[in-house]
Amino acid sequence: MIDIHCHILPGVDDGSDSLETSLAMAEMAAASGVEAIAATPHCNIPGLEGNYADRALLEAVLALRAAVKQAGIGLQIFAGAEIFYTPEVPDLIDARRLPTLNASRYLLVEFPFDAPADYMTDGLDAIRARGLTPVVAHPERYFAVQLDPELFAMWFSSGFILQLNKDSILGRLGARAQAAAHWALQRGLAHAVASDAHGAQARTPALASVFDALCAQYGAPYASLLLDGNPRRLLNDRPPAAV
Repeated sequence: MIDIHCHILPGVDDGSDSLETSLAMAEMAAASGVEAIAATPHCNIPGLEGNYADRALLEAVLALRAAVKQAGIGLQIFAGAEIFYTPEVPDLIDARRLPTLNASRYLLVEFPFDAPADYMTDGLDAIRARGLTPVVAHPERYFAVQLDPELFAMWFSSGFILQLNKDSILGRLGARAQAAAHWALQRGLAHAVASDAHGAQARTPALASVFDALCAQYGAPYASLLLDGNPRRLLNDRPPAAV
């Protein structure tokens, strides 16, 4: 499996707080069948600095990659970020300040949970107009989507990539997020599932449980597409496959 959304870099956001935690997360992920993780620290959150596309972020990824290898953990670490959408994002794209997933065309983007539908759609359109393809982080968690799940269909048909969270599917992020996630899954309106892990105790990067749950409810081919096939394609800068 491939995890394209994970806060595994130590000490850079509200995810891993230390290298020790990051290595525990890496070991947990590998033990659950994860082969590669895109390290996606929060970026562009108003009032916070760091995690833009610069040497500091690259060095943090390289340091974690080396530590994971030295620890003998069979897990690849790729660079990325989870971009908090603000009106400045199009200009930041033009300035090449925003890290994409493994330097691909795919930009992992999040919105405030209470963002209006039009604001989010306009933002996704603005990203695409700059030549990148937005990967919508956990759309099932946005209140507008929970109220109107047809947004899944609109964004999917627009060519935006929809990434669901493991814990939403398993019911750990509330009943509304779970219901929205399964609404999309039942209609084939998801491209990928990721951990959005923030630690080794809660919201972890272990993906075996969600793989098993998806297999049981939707079948192994769909589970494999969401947790391996499409994430692998995105990191290799290839279009996702349809259900």
